[in-house]
Amino acid sequence: MQMDDKVLIEAFQAGDEFAFVSLYNRYKAPVYAFCVKMLLDKPVAQDVMQETFLRLYENRDRLMKTSSFKAWLFTIARNQCLNHLRRTTRHVPLDEATPPVSGADTPGARMEKSEQVEMVTRFLAQLKPDYREVIILREYQNLSYEEIAAVTRSSLSAVKSRLFKARRKLAAFMAPAVREERAALSRGAAND
Repeated sequence: MQMDDKVLIEAFQAGDEFAFVSLYNRYKAPVYAFCVKMLLDKPVAQDVMQETFLRLYENRDRLMKTSSFKAWLFTIARNQCLNHLRRTTRHVPLDEATPPVSGADTPGARMEKSEQVEMVTRFLAQLKPDYREVIILREYQNLSYEEIAAVTRSSLSAVKSRLFKARRKLAAFMAPAVREERAALSRGAAND
């Protein structure tokens, strides 16, 4: 049986290092995925994820003062990502930023899924960081609007507005590729 976050946080604050390890194991994958999508660089994302958990460890006394541990943790991750983006203007080739694909049944399905992931990653990379972060937090991390507002230190209406604009911008980026893919499928069906 998995302990809930509140029990783990209380144990961690009381000095239980295993509780911290449990929190780390529970949240390292989602935090890493967020960092990869924000920074588009896997090794840097790994470092930023580690820095996020170091900050969590150092600020454990503040944990119970938050309404949502997950939102607080992603706030730390977001701040670490933004700090890194401010420090560097380095751009990573998209093939390095594409997350690994798993769970596909056939090589053809894996290749198609990989191409889709690469395409979405490429379009996400074109968004401004503040648009990219709300898409990632909502669509990939399943945070509520309220949690996203807490993470980004924005109002609920600002989050909804930014998410609407980000989705619209993402759709505009993707529209030509979708039209091209549909046309290719139509040509392929006509040739059969």
